[in-house]
Amino acid sequence: MLHAREIAFATPKDLGGTAGYRRVCQVAGLRPVPDGYGLLLAVDDDGAQVTLVTADVEYVRAIASAGPSALAGLELSGEAAEKFIWRDGWPDEWI
Repeated sequence: MLHAREIAFATPKDLGGTAGYRRVCQVAGLRPVPDGYGLLLAVDDDGAQVTLVTADVEYVRAIASAGPSALAGLELSGEAAEKFIWRDGWPDEWI
C-alpha cells in the first residue's frame, strides 16, 4: 500500500516554461504531453519514496484543493495505484 505525502505538478506553467518542463520529463522518462502531469509523492509500507504520475492534472489539483486532510488520508493500492506511472524516489532526487 502507498500513502500519499505531498502533491506536485510537472506542467509547463508550474515549471516556468517549456524548457523546464521538458527537462523534468527527460529526467523522469516521461513523454511530454500538452497539459503536463500531476504527481502524488508517496511512501510505501517500508518507507521507500515513490512518485505516482498521471496526465490527469485536474485530478491531482482536485485532491490538492480538498485540503491537507484529504491528502493525509489518501492510500493507494491495487488497481487504483496501477492507473499511475510509477517512478522511484521523489522529484527532488531526479534532478
